[in-house]
Amino acid sequence: MLKELDEVEEAIATIAPQHRAAPKATQPAGGAFVQAHPLLSGVLLGGGVVGLVAALVIWAQSDARPDPEAQQMAEQQAGGGADFRGQAPLGPEMARQAEELRRQIEADPTNIDLHRALTQLLLSNGRTFDAFQQAQRILEIDPEDPDGHYVSGVVRLSMGQPDVAMDSLSRALQSDPGHEQAALMRGLVLLQLGDRDGAIATWQNANEVRTSPRLQQVTALAREGRTFQEIINAPM
Repeated sequence: MLKELDEVEEAIATIAPQHRAAPKATQPAGGAFVQAHPLLSGVLLGGGVVGLVAALVIWAQSDARPDPEAQQMAEQQAGGGADFRGQAPLGPEMARQAEELRRQIEADPTNIDLHRALTQLLLSNGRTFDAFQQAQRILEIDPEDPDGHYVSGVVRLSMGQPDVAMDSLSRALQSDPGHEQAALMRGLVLLQLGDRDGAIATWQNANEVRTSPRLQQVTALAREGRTFQEIINAPM
């Protein structure tokens, strides 16, 4: 699991512009990351950027918790039960909740709150691409829905498309300037791209609209010059 996280950190580092000065060498923070956020260990499902995005989703969603059964299943199967996109199956309880939400959506297909609930359940349990499909249904109902654009941005980031991801995250914040999750994720991408001032401005602007201790903390850490790894490793 730690080896996968180290590979993920190396993958996301390639997003940074090539013309930037080489950062000061540091040791991989995989162990500290999982130790600081044990709930994340079960959702690091694949190599590349996908695993990091899955982890950051949980980190960014203060009220989201992955299903412990799904974590155990992912660890035991070590990818053997994952689908072709690297998504581990939902645990029995989360699967039941997802199926119940789907039944309610079938009975009331334009109820955007039901779509949001299913999207968040899928996203917080590592079903990133399923969540993306659900987000597109949200945007069909309301093209300006901030949650729909947020999830779209998360998936685009996991696909290695930071420019498209930033556009979606920006649209989420245009619709809801206080959207904590979109602000957290957008700021982290900017920080990794080397735009520390842009990251701080993103977090500060969202916090001014809707006070968030998480946004206040990451803003303070970024102003202290903390790195990407140090920020996501910091206890909340």
